[in-house]
Amino acid sequence: MARIRKRLTYANVMSSLAVFLVLGGGAAYAAKRIGTSELKGASVTTAKIKRNAVTASKIKKNSIKTAKIANGAVTNPKLADGSVTVPKLVPGFIAPTAEKLARSANVSASGTVLIGSLGIAQANITHTSLGFYCLSGLNPAPVGGVATLDYSESGENFLVQFDTGQGPVCPVGTQAFVNTRKTTSSTKSESADAGFFLILY
Repeated sequence: MARIRKRLTYANVMSSLAVFLVLGGGAAYAAKRIGTSELKGASVTTAKIKRNAVTASKIKKNSIKTAKIANGAVTNPKLADGSVTVPKLVPGFIAPTAEKLARSANVSASGTVLIGSLGIAQANITHTSLGFYCLSGLNPAPVGGVATLDYSESGENFLVQFDTGQGPVCPVGTQAFVNTRKTTSSTKSESADAGFFLILY
C-alpha cells in the first residue's frame, strides 16, 4: 500500500479518471445514437432476437402474406370459432336459414308423420283424399321441396309428385301438397296411398 501511495500522483489519478469517463460516456453515447441507419444490412440475425421479443403489436398490419405461412402451419386449433363460414368454403353459396334447412318428414301411407321428422308436425299434414297429402301452417311457407317414395313401397310401381300451392283437392290455406300415384299401365296412373319422404326448402 505504501508503494501504491507513492505512485498516486495528481497526474495519475486524473488520467485514470479521464479513461473511465471516455469509456463510460462513449458507451452511453453509442447506446443512445445507434439507430436503424447505423445497422449494417443483415446484421441482426434470428439468433440475436430475444425469445418472445417480437409480439403481435410489433408486427405491421398486413405484413404477413400467404406466401410467408408454412404449409400446415394453420391447424384447426388455431382457427377461431366461427371464423371459417360456408361462403368462405364455397364462394357464392347462400346458406339457407335454419327454419328452411331443418324441415323434413317421413309420412306413412295413412298420412301419419313418423318419428325422425324435423320441423313438420302432424298438425301440418292432412290426408284429404286418396293419394293426396296437404301441408299447411308452416312458417315460412315452403318455396319448393322434394318428395321420394318410402322404401317400404319399393316393390310397387308408384310415382310421387310434389308442388307448392293449394292443389286440386286440398283445402284453402294449403301451402304445398304431395300426390302419390300407382301406375296401372305404361301410359296411365291413378292416385293411391303410399308412404313418402319429404324435404322442404
